[in-house]
Amino acid sequence: MGAFNIMPGKKFGGQFTLGYYFDEELQKYKVYEMSERQEFWVWDEFDRESEAIDRLYKKILFDFNIENDITISPTTIDSIGIVDGHLELLLVDGNAWLPDTEQDHLLKLQEKLNNYIHFIESKQYVESYGDDFTEKVINLTFQYAPSDNGLAFLVQVQKVLQPTDIRLKVVVPE
Repeated sequence: MGAFNIMPGKKFGGQFTLGYYFDEELQKYKVYEMSERQEFWVWDEFDRESEAIDRLYKKILFDFNIENDITISPTTIDSIGIVDGHLELLLVDGNAWLPDTEQDHLLKLQEKLNNYIHFIESKQYVESYGDDFTEKVINLTFQYAPSDNGLAFLVQVQKVLQPTDIRLKVVVPE
């Protein structure tokens, strides 16, 4: 069972609770809302808990007009340095992999990786770091594990980089 006590203030009608529970009698998961006056509404019923959680998530996003913007700045290098004699560029992705933002996430990540690759291929690092490297590494570190589509994208990036002297190192959380 899950419940979220939400206190957005008068703009949204005061404090209320959104949640879901399992109705033992009907064998259904129910998504509900309860006002601060203890008024209770059931919004939907589902056979599977995952469907109830998905509906609750969408209701929260819709009711509060929450947008899950992907915050990847495609035009900047997050960090650059020399690690074990290799040129290493760090790319940090702190965005969650959500179904409603996955496409935007992939596009922004692709654009940023393309800019990293261009930075290396055009040797923009030479003035500051020299050019005596056997390998150039893009260290892509994720705060959240990529989706299946995200992983498939990374496999394609690896294939593209294979004939070059650029290596993609991917770090994902356990």
